[in-house]
Amino acid sequence: METMSRLTNVVKETSESGMDSCPDDIGTVEEVPEDTILSRQTSVNLVPFIGQRFVSQDAAYEFYCSFAKQCGFSIRRHRTRGKDGVGRGITRRDFTCHRGGYPQIKASDDGKLQRNRKSSRCGCQAYMRIVKRADFDVPEWRITGFSNIHNHELLKSNEVQLLPAYCTMSADEKSRICMYAKAGMSVRQMLRLMELEKGVKLGCLPFTEIDVRNLLQSFRNVNRDNDAIDLLEMCKYKKDNDPNFKYNFHIDANKRLEQIAWSYASSIQSYEAFGDSIIFDTTHRLDAYDMILGIWIGVDNHGTNCFFGCVLLRDENMESFSWALKTFLEFMDGKAPETILTDQNMWLKEAISVEMPRTKHAFCIWHIIAKFSDWFSVPLGSQYDKWKAEFLRLYGLQSVEDFEVGWRDMVDAYGVHGNKHIISLFALRTFWALPYLRCYFFAGMTSTFQSESINAYIQRVLSAQSLDNFVEQVAAAVEFKEPGPRQKMQRKVHKISLKTGSPIESHAATVLTPYAFQQTTRRACVGSTICITNGG
Repeated sequence: METMSRLTNVVKETSESGMDSCPDDIGTVEEVPEDTILSRQTSVNLVPFIGQRFVSQDAAYEFYCSFAKQCGFSIRRHRTRGKDGVGRGITRRDFTCHRGGYPQIKASDDGKLQRNRKSSRCGCQAYMRIVKRADFDVPEWRITGFSNIHNHELLKSNEVQLLPAYCTMSADEKSRICMYAKAGMSVRQMLRLMELEKGVKLGCLPFTEIDVRNLLQSFRNVNRDNDAIDLLEMCKYKKDNDPNFKYNFHIDANKRLEQIAWSYASSIQSYEAFGDSIIFDTTHRLDAYDMILGIWIGVDNHGTNCFFGCVLLRDENMESFSWALKTFLEFMDGKAPETILTDQNMWLKEAISVEMPRTKHAFCIWHIIAKFSDWFSVPLGSQYDKWKAEFLRLYGLQSVEDFEVGWRDMVDAYGVHGNKHIISLFALRTFWALPYLRCYFFAGMTSTFQSESINAYIQRVLSAQSLDNFVEQVAAAVEFKEPGPRQKMQRKVHKISLKTGSPIESHAATVLTPYAFQQTTRRACVGSTICITNGG
């Protein structure tokens, strides 16, 4: 292919009906010379020309689609003239650039939240028109109008393939995706595996993550009722075999599973002993059901993670989170935790304030730090690493006064006064900064070190994504096991070092586990209600 700089003009309309030429039927048309210069690289044999013939509309569409893909845009069917079954049927068809026309403003219903979607349409005038002729009683379609002038930038070859028109999946690819989903693979894992199988570069498949999710959703739409029934049957079967197993659910009028939560007998026992401080993680989505997965987790007196229960939610809003929290409290006989850690989710924040008004709510610091790269790497540039180190220093301070003075100095030093994330973090500082949380007991779960253990624990739950016997798989993934002889020996060998030598500290060292002793001596609230003795 050779580089071509521009397109000279539009074409002449040669339709027998004398119809105007441009997609909006406005203006005059000049005939395009044979040496038309295109604005993008393209194969000469793919350039549409006036008088070019096709056996059908579909053949013309496929031809123009191939031309558009090489140029860097996609097309859509636009106008027709004539109607099937009346006279000669359809006698004219217009194909336009996918960015042709303008978005229509939809009237919103009162009180109904509308999606703020930005349309790609910008009134582009590029098009190709075909008209039906019948020479020697043989019907055919001829190009009678063509323009390749765009009022927007055209896409590169590695970008154009991501347009919806070119995101296609073969029957074999759809079958494999369905198989991967049943095996419990995430969408990203599916894409990486298929890239390796096909030997293509990262992101070069003819379909995207959104296309795969839409395909999985179509599978679920077909079997949605069966999926809901299967999951409920799993819970019912578990309840029949274990009366102490608890579950609750909600199905709408269309037999659509909206929410379901469950907890095991061992989990309820663990919560009774170690449920003063918990984490409610809602940052993951279960691809097999296309639902949000919420997991309640805590730690025991040895610092080992405890599973308290989980919930699947169709929607992420205050109503769904309120249902989840109410159900969890019902499972635990109404006992609310003293403290709870969550992601920085405002819907969940409001739900906790209503359903657990006496519980201290805080945000998991590792979820906040995980967003720093997206939030601050660009505006801070080369200062990002230094700023992050300063943030972590401020996070670990003892005094509220020192924190607020240090925060102001940090904002001045790095010039981030107007940064929306900095403003938001400071406004919510009582939910994440340690100087404001030290008088509350969090069982060591505010540390970044403990976050690695918790994330690994959550991954064990996420690994059980197969639809077959999902409830049992979660139970197996998080099953409570008594420590083995080797673990017991390691816990006994681990020594407690006294810092003050006071009688109270010495006595605590004899009755607390090393982990519980370490966490308790770090806080002023030594008399926390959590059960932290060696006996559990």
